[in-house]
Amino acid sequence: MEERLVSYIYCFNELEDYFLCHEYGESLWLDSGRPVMLKGLIQAAVCLYHLHGGNARGGWRMWSRARTYLSDTKNYQGIDIEQLITDIDEVWQHVPEQWRHETVSIAQVKSLQLPSVKIRYLDPQLETVVQSWTLPPLETD
Repeated sequence: MEERLVSYIYCFNELEDYFLCHEYGESLWLDSGRPVMLKGLIQAAVCLYHLHGGNARGGWRMWSRARTYLSDTKNYQGIDIEQLITDIDEVWQHVPEQWRHETVSIAQVKSLQLPSVKIRYLDPQLETVVQSWTLPPLETD
């Protein structure tokens, strides 16, 4: 598996750093012909980044797009895409519907005690790789 995809998963699961996750994903996406599935994974991370930062409107809009890109695949490179969709949908079930059109405070978002989202693995070896991963430098142009 490409190291930037492992780094994406590591940032998503271990660090919950959705911005950095997006950076690794976007770097890979740009260098690999811009596959739609990877675009969906990047947007899923951006969705959570926006939501946790209080930009519920931006998060909802991003999730609406990401969900479309992800919905045709159950497994991508050992990642359980179907479960990821279910888990992020569950997060949005905890968010008041009117927030989908608003920016709110981070404190308001924290008060919801949103469920944590982790990428689940269909390949058990991938979990071992991710848990022992060290982030490589991110090359940007």
